[in-house]
Amino acid sequence: MTSDRWLAVLVNGGFGFAEPLEAAGVHVVVADDVAAVVRSADAPVVLIGHFTGAPLAVRLAQQEGSALAALVLVSPVLGMWDGASEELADLIDEVNFGPHLGDLPTLWLHGADDEIVPISDTRAGTDRIRGAAFEEHIVPGLLDPADAVTAILDFVDRVV
Repeated sequence: MTSDRWLAVLVNGGFGFAEPLEAAGVHVVVADDVAAVVRSADAPVVLIGHFTGAPLAVRLAQQEGSALAALVLVSPVLGMWDGASEELADLIDEVNFGPHLGDLPTLWLHGADDEIVPISDTRAGTDRIRGAAFEEHIVPGLLDPADAVTAILDFVDRVV
């Protein structure tokens, strides 16, 4: 991987994914104004949303999917989510009732035994947004961050 091949844009800090991606030679941007970064990028953009950053990533993909090369969702808070702040709950509703992701290559990564983000709740959301190029990678137990990065790199190698 070279930094000019694709740009990883991480939503909400990326929760530990920036360093391993950079170590693999990927140019990584963590930004508050993700939409501005996506619009000004000079390389294909892979938007990565993890946990509570996923609804914002999906919403941006729903609105500006043609500006993205791919979308990656890691243990995303989507679908039904009890206990969310009002702001997060509103965003999840926008995602749930927004358009599906069409032909945008999308990868969903999740651990089957994740108790913080139950897979059944997330599946309710991913089923609503699932487009024609949607892939899921569900692992037994918990999702290991190193395995997640490997899956992201493999996915991007195939679709970008």
